[in-house]
Amino acid sequence: MAHHLGQGVSADGRRRWRRAGQLTAAAAAVALMTSACGGGSSSSKDAVAPVGDGQTASSGAAGASGGANGGAGAGTTPGGATSSSAQPLALSASPADGAKGVDPAKGIQINAAGGKLESVTATDASGKAVNGALAADGASWASTGLLAISSSYTVVAKAKDASGAEKTSTSKFTTLTPDKRLGLSHYAPDDGTTVGVGQPIAVYFTNPPNVKDRAAVEKAMTVTTSPHVDGAWNWRSATEADWRPQSYWQSGTKVQVHLGLNGVKAGDVTYGSFTKDFGFTIGDAVISTVDLVKDQMTVTKNGKVLRTIPVSAGEVPKHPTWSGKMVVLEKDATLQMTSSSVNFTDASDFYDLKVQSAVKITDSGTFLHAAPWNDGKFGRVNSSHGCIGMGLDDANWFFSTVKLGDVVDVLKSANTKPNVTANPNPGFDDWNLSWSQWLAGSAAGVQGQ
Repeated sequence: MAHHLGQGVSADGRRRWRRAGQLTAAAAAVALMTSACGGGSSSSKDAVAPVGDGQTASSGAAGASGGANGGAGAGTTPGGATSSSAQPLALSASPADGAKGVDPAKGIQINAAGGKLESVTATDASGKAVNGALAADGASWASTGLLAISSSYTVVAKAKDASGAEKTSTSKFTTLTPDKRLGLSHYAPDDGTTVGVGQPIAVYFTNPPNVKDRAAVEKAMTVTTSPHVDGAWNWRSATEADWRPQSYWQSGTKVQVHLGLNGVKAGDVTYGSFTKDFGFTIGDAVISTVDLVKDQMTVTKNGKVLRTIPVSAGEVPKHPTWSGKMVVLEKDATLQMTSSSVNFTDASDFYDLKVQSAVKITDSGTFLHAAPWNDGKFGRVNSSHGCIGMGLDDANWFFSTVKLGDVVDVLKSANTKPNVTANPNPGFDDWNLSWSQWLAGSAAGVQGQ
């Protein structure tokens, strides 16, 4: 509770003065000036505490003048006591001046009693301003921007009362250093890149936030798009959150991501410890559809067919290729592939090959690549360990045509595995979930700016 300085003389005191009838006007003025120096304080370091002396010089002088003249001056009753309608101008702040270990999630609150705030400036040690909003009645101000952990802040507030008297107060405090920090491991896509229409925004944390705090984490990660499109975060694992629209991105969309996690409460003793901004552009809609009944892949760009390519895929039933909507994760002009890298331990499955034009679509090791050793089998026979192979010329063309984030959709058939979402390391399998399924994995729901 705030303690306002400069409270008036009590009603009981007024009755005593009337009964005595011997106080002079000058003595009454002295009593009023003495009462204006009283006040209380809060013992809690985070409580709303008074800032300043609670009364301006002009208001004190007016009270003394009215008492000296023996009349009912401004802020006084005929008996010389302060009127309840003339509350002294006082400023109070939360956190209190000098507070330490402040919870950054609580923000800053400034209140003006007996007047209105003219301005409030809150800055960190580097001079960066904290955003805030003034109440409609001018009596209070609250921060809207997040406070950072392990940081010091200075708040300067200015207020004015009805008589025009002004007061300025300054308070300083420091925020807590958490026991655990929610840090940024990495993110995708890279800043400044142009990606395909299937590219989700992916944020990987150093440790998992509490499930009950996921909504706060999601709300602190804002996505601004032009043209505007709504989307939502979905927790793909305890430490990964992806954001995607309901349908594939529109080509040409500009995307800006703000990860404002510094100071966000992410657990009982865990707070976000970073801020990161990045942006990217959605390029042409290149979508490759693989039909393993026909053993062919059709590549389209912005809806127009560019090429139909004969392919070979995983041997059935031993090593069928995953089905489902996958996204280009990586491109390697040459890549050494070994059976041990994908945990094939059967001697009959051994291979150690250098392949060209390798396009990765799952983290478990599914690639589209050149497979010249299968010449004569493309379009007819599936004999690989799960990858999709093609002739050298087609593979080189495909490699040069696709970019990160482009969609590769392997149609489900008897020649494929179940949907890639069953893969322990699927890569970006986000588009295999319906919109309702996607939203079910979000704590904050649909958002977008």
